[in-house]
Amino acid sequence: MEPVPEPDAGRPDPPPSDPPPSDPPPSDPPRAPAVRGVPWLVLAGGILLSVLAWDRSARSLHEQAQHRFSIRVEELHSQLGDRLRVYEQVARSAASVVTAFPQLRRAEWNRFVEALRIPERYPGILAVAYARAVGAGRAGDLAAAMRADDAPGFRVWPEHGGAERAINIFSAPANETSARALGFDLMSEGIRRDAIERARDSGQPTATRAITLKVDEAGGVQPAFILFQATYRDDPPPPTPEARRASFTGVVLTPVRVMPLIDGLFGGGRHDVLVEVFDTPAGEADFPLYRNGGPTTAAPSLLPFSLLPPSLLPAAPAPISVVRELPLGGRIWTVRYESRPAGGIGVEEWGPPAVLAGGLTLSAALFLLLRTMTATRARALVLAERMTASLRRREAERTQLFTQAPLGIAVIGGDGLVVECNPAFARAAGRGRDAVVGVDLRLRAGDPAVVFALDAALQGESGKLETDQPLLTGGRRSHFSLHFQPVTADGELMFVLAFAEDIGEKRRAEQHIQYLAHFDALTGLPNRVLLFDRIAQALHEARRDGGKVGVLFIDLDRFKVINDSLGHSFGDEVLRSVARRLQAGLRDTDTVGRLGGDEFLIVVRQVADPADAAAVAETVVAQLASPFQVGGQSFVVTPSVGISLYPDDADDVEGLIRCADIAMYNAKETGRNAYRFVTREMGAKSRERMDLEASLRRAIRDGELFLVYQPQVATADGRIVGLEALVRWRHPQDGLVMPGRFLPVAEETGLVIAMGDWVLAEACAQIRRWRDRFGLSVPVAVNLSGAQFRDGLLPVKVAQALDANGLAGPELEIEVTESTLIEDIDTAAATLAGLKERGVLIALDDFGTGYSSLSYLHRLPIDKVKIDRSFIQDLSSGASDASVPRAIVGLGRSLGLSVIAEGVENEAQLQLLRDLACESYQGYLFSRPLPPDQMEALLAGLAARDATPAG
Repeated sequence: MEPVPEPDAGRPDPPPSDPPPSDPPPSDPPRAPAVRGVPWLVLAGGILLSVLAWDRSARSLHEQAQHRFSIRVEELHSQLGDRLRVYEQVARSAASVVTAFPQLRRAEWNRFVEALRIPERYPGILAVAYARAVGAGRAGDLAAAMRADDAPGFRVWPEHGGAERAINIFSAPANETSARALGFDLMSEGIRRDAIERARDSGQPTATRAITLKVDEAGGVQPAFILFQATYRDDPPPPTPEARRASFTGVVLTPVRVMPLIDGLFGGGRHDVLVEVFDTPAGEADFPLYRNGGPTTAAPSLLPFSLLPPSLLPAAPAPISVVRELPLGGRIWTVRYESRPAGGIGVEEWGPPAVLAGGLTLSAALFLLLRTMTATRARALVLAERMTASLRRREAERTQLFTQAPLGIAVIGGDGLVVECNPAFARAAGRGRDAVVGVDLRLRAGDPAVVFALDAALQGESGKLETDQPLLTGGRRSHFSLHFQPVTADGELMFVLAFAEDIGEKRRAEQHIQYLAHFDALTGLPNRVLLFDRIAQALHEARRDGGKVGVLFIDLDRFKVINDSLGHSFGDEVLRSVARRLQAGLRDTDTVGRLGGDEFLIVVRQVADPADAAAVAETVVAQLASPFQVGGQSFVVTPSVGISLYPDDADDVEGLIRCADIAMYNAKETGRNAYRFVTREMGAKSRERMDLEASLRRAIRDGELFLVYQPQVATADGRIVGLEALVRWRHPQDGLVMPGRFLPVAEETGLVIAMGDWVLAEACAQIRRWRDRFGLSVPVAVNLSGAQFRDGLLPVKVAQALDANGLAGPELEIEVTESTLIEDIDTAAATLAGLKERGVLIALDDFGTGYSSLSYLHRLPIDKVKIDRSFIQDLSSGASDASVPRAIVGLGRSLGLSVIAEGVENEAQLQLLRDLACESYQGYLFSRPLPPDQMEALLAGLAARDATPAG
């Protein structure tokens, strides 16, 4: 905000420092022959001189009171006018910020307003707010944008409005009072709408008449008004009202309470003047908007003069009243000032003594008169000191406003010389204040564009620009936002205000954000966004020149092992080393970037034939072949590379990346550390897999999965000792889909967890139904995948399924593979312990195909061991073929574990299991897996046999 120069003209002269001269005492009268009459003459003359002196002194003091009152009124009126102009300047400054930064956010607005220090500097202003102009149909979009900008409870009220709306979106300082006004449509209320339209059409600050603010409606009436300053898309505002309406974007509003605004003028509770403020012109003034609480005093007592004739008595001092008009935001305020003396006009100081001494000599009367005039002079000096202190305070406040402004401000004269600047401007220029004041900015500006903008401002045109050059030659370099604003009076240029803001940090932050948007923070390589753009550019060139473009999709083999075993920080360093090697082996025309994780992408331009892309892939493999030295360790990271070509494989960015990804997976499946070109067969296989994944998701959602049950029977007597639940899928078009086809897809995509949860819940529900119907007493086994077992919620999910069906726990048997347990023995032990606490049985599936370690068998709470079908299928009477099953049976017996064989399909296999004393088996020899309705027939027979009494 610009400093307002203190006006010198138009102020009344200060009161005289010396008392006015008094009449000289009369000389002694000549002695009369009649001596007895002389005392009476002297007494009459003394009384007459006393009355004349009293009257003269009273008139003089009254004139001085009028003079003091005039100075005091001028001081108060000037302070009030200056304060209102400063408040208008606050609205203008906030509007300039909105115009300069149209994408201003709520947090940035709050910081700007907090820097103004409203409660300390501007009494009466509740907040500085901004209302955005929107059409009736855009209010919902604006509300959604504000809720996204850290205002979750933002709503527009009233809900319905006219065709044009001005919705309050920012209000600071941020507090409960200002928050209540957010979302209010100012155009919905006539007084505010009228002021906004005047502000919009004029481009100048406008004020409402006296109103009650929305935040005060519930707490009692407090006279207030609102200052509006319109904002436009262009700066300076358009020249005509029609153009300003078209460019109108909103209004800055500053709600002001009248009481603290004017009470702030009476420092220290001094109310020596009665002030009445009307928000209408003088001829229309009716009821005061404001009236201060100045004390009233009784007229001085004239009792000692009651002995004098009425014609000689002085008139009691009447109050002095002045009416002034004050412009405010297109309106005219009427201000009435009336004197409120603290006592009489001076009669009480010396009048009573003069009356009491009416019979004294003329010398005593002159003495009292001199003393009275001396006291009057002392009061005048005190008043002068108070006036001087008040002026100094005003000057100090303006100096503080100028020097402590967060923006750099400089006052430039019409000759281009810097007349004054605040510390912020000197810091921005990189010079001391003394080195800046007096400099011709047109000769010392570091950027010619600044000179052109200043010349235009000296011609009366405001201007804005940004520059990355020093403000002064040889000064500090940064990025600055400059605004030159000419200040005129009566059409003549007074000076130019230059506002400078250092936005270097903001620009650097924007550049860093731009960098993060296009480059990978870990490796410094182009990220997915920039890679897509580079591929699109390469495709554009290839279409123009009739060439080819190669896309290489690179995935590091077994990189997860590095992260899991050595830590992610170690893995990050490996990725950085890989990025450096990939960059070193490329041509200048090629681009390498990181898609994420351990996946990289290379864009190969100007490919004449597939051999060129293959040569790049071979270079990649060769670059990564030599060992890496990271953290004192040496190891080799191999890549799997997939290659796609434009236009052979795809003609768009996503298609090329997808084809290269398919080829990369083929390279992994065929041995890793190699490259492959995408083929139609790969694409068909990938599409088939994607279709299968989508169908499987739908199957889980729509209930296409079902369970079948295979009996587990004792080898000795064929009695059913358990059941195993197996999942099947009935596809609406393809019919029955076996687990070998869809389970691998479920494992890869993570769908196996949702599928396993359904199997667990369905199996427990079926156990409950069979227990209620047949008294089922054998356990039902459910297979768990590795992903399910690693889920930390597995014991909780099992407990919930059991509790939901009223099961104790031993009715359910959990089957987990040996490879799953061996991944993390400690975690596996904790998970199995949680299941055992619930009473669930644990079976070790596929035993003999993995580590078959006695140590973990001893540590883990396992109830049953299953011999894998691969050992059963080749059983014969030869002793060598039965060696593994014999060892497993012996191991189980020694550890106290039940042993069951799976995949038994003929009597020879069963007989050998009997010879080995294997307790139970399951397989096609006894029964295939059966749906629940067929399984019930076997269970009914089992129940009938159990019910038959023995003997």
